[in-house]
Amino acid sequence: MNELDIYMHSLGREYRAFNPNRAKEIYKKLLPNLPKIPKTIQIIGTNGKGSSGRFLSLALMQNNYKILHFTSPHIFSFNERFYKNGRTISDLEILEAHKFLQYFDFIKEASYFEYATFLALVLSNDVDFLILEAGVGGEFDSTSAIKRDLCLFSLIDFDHEEMLGDTIEKIATTKLNAMVNPSIIGIQKHRSIKDIAKKIAYKKNISDLFFVDSINNDILLYLQKYHLASFLGENLALSLKALEVLCINYDLTSLPNLDLIGRFQKIKENIIIDVGHNQSAAKALKDNLKDKKIILVYNSYFQKNIVEILDILRDNILKVEIIDIKDNDRIINKNDLIAILKRLDIKYSDFKGIDNNEKYLVFGSFSVIEKFLLSLKDNINMEICSEKY
Repeated sequence: MNELDIYMHSLGREYRAFNPNRAKEIYKKLLPNLPKIPKTIQIIGTNGKGSSGRFLSLALMQNNYKILHFTSPHIFSFNERFYKNGRTISDLEILEAHKFLQYFDFIKEASYFEYATFLALVLSNDVDFLILEAGVGGEFDSTSAIKRDLCLFSLIDFDHEEMLGDTIEKIATTKLNAMVNPSIIGIQKHRSIKDIAKKIAYKKNISDLFFVDSINNDILLYLQKYHLASFLGENLALSLKALEVLCINYDLTSLPNLDLIGRFQKIKENIIIDVGHNQSAAKALKDNLKDKKIILVYNSYFQKNIVEILDILRDNILKVEIIDIKDNDRIINKNDLIAILKRLDIKYSDFKGIDNNEKYLVFGSFSVIEKFLLSLKDNINMEICSEKY
């Protein structure tokens, strides 16, 4: 572990006890010490934030803009959260940013995620665009403390109900309350979200509110070209709308493939991995699997609606293989997971390895993907395969 790893570990959980003003106060003190703040684009939502931000990053780089894309969480290395001009930030660069922040006593108040947000600010002092992916929240997220030039909202759905509320109206309201002028609302499954967005925009005197309602044929051709999952088209459409609002041209025919691990990614002929972890992600997977049967390599955080998630995928599941995740107190007790599988009448066993004659979907959380990839690191090609599943 390097100096930064030790410091981040000392901060504990990703989200410390809630304080809506902490990030704002730290940002206010830090701002005069930053040489430059680039044009900042925030992405808020339940699903699709990471791929929306990466598509936008690729298109901006296509136009010779310098970018920093801040995303979370990571799979292997904390550095993965900081994608700068087409590559993950180096240890040297991130350690220099860490040392800069440590000059200020007030930074010690920051939580894990808040500190990561401020690292992104420091690392972006020589780019044209900073693309900030929000964490769990919206209006009280640390990324919302930063002055933003554009706000994008990807799919808003149920997740983190214990923090955001138990209805889609509550969840959408706390996220949409972060909107700025201009803001773009991506394709949504819940019809009420558009009305909530309009009401909040009116209340905040936001005149430039845009909606994405569909994907066009050019996007479909791009998805076909790289054999990407259909749900990624919605996130690409949101990113392209952002470019239009920014008056920046794009060329989908030459846009590179998505270079983000674990978005319905085929890593071997018989293995797909996906970092999704909620009901909405499960529905998207089901839509893409259609009637295919798979072995589901799975585990989950206990806060998730595991019964509903597995029920959504049940018709596609031949068997669940439970992958063991150690040293994580958020992972559901194994006996509780087995009880759910029995209730749903889903066959199960422990995950012990891959049978090349079977097809697998690895799903449940970033922790699941990390554990799975580490277990197979000697015989997995991390390049996205070029053939359909």
